[in-house]
Amino acid sequence: MMKNTLLSALIIFVLGNLCLLGLPWWTLAPIAFLVGWFFARGAWAAFFGGFIGGFLLWYATAWFADSSNGGMLSAKVGQLFMGVEASQLLLVTGALGGLLGALGALTGRWAKEMLVAPSRKRNYLQERRR
Repeated sequence: MMKNTLLSALIIFVLGNLCLLGLPWWTLAPIAFLVGWFFARGAWAAFFGGFIGGFLLWYATAWFADSSNGGMLSAKVGQLFMGVEASQLLLVTGALGGLLGALGALTGRWAKEMLVAPSRKRNYLQERRR
């Protein structure tokens, strides 16, 4: 289960980075929805995979933008929010991206459970009892 969660997070991170080139910020939600639909095995795996992928994507993007201007912008925005440190601002940004990814992936998983009927395959024990 952990391997599947990390795979989902990696796919969200890579596809999100590709979409950052020209698409708006909210494209993380449809990407996470599709990953939750196709790759998540359960609701918790979808949630945590989406959260990890979204957190890493937004944190890395915010860190890169912050480091490219020497931290001036995050210092100014931190002053607007009553002296919040730049690192705290980056963590909040990552957490918001994580929530967006987690809720998108969870929605995708629940939509699949609701719309797609489960397979009627019998396992070994059910065949043996017949």
